Amino acid sequence: MSTARTGSCHVIPLSRRRRPGSFGVARHGRSWASAVRRAVALLLTWRERAQQRRDLQCLSDHMLRDIGLTRADVFAEASKPFWRP
Repeated sequence: MSTARTGSCHVIPLSRRRRPGSFGVARHGRSWASAVRRAVALLLTWRERAQQRRDLQCLSDHMLRDIGLTRADVFAEASKPFWRP
């Protein structure tokens, strides 16, 4: 198998190199779309998590007691940043 050397020590087999004129548009298009979907899903998760924490703060002491939480538990959860689970 013949190989081509790049500027670093990384060796790329010639069989895996792109042919001139083939830019891999379909392959990169899917990865782009996948990355956008993952980013949107992450943003929606963060938004939902923040909303749930706000809703938790609005529960009465009676409701919190029913689900086994205290005001201290609610404060600890609500004080977390939206990106932290």
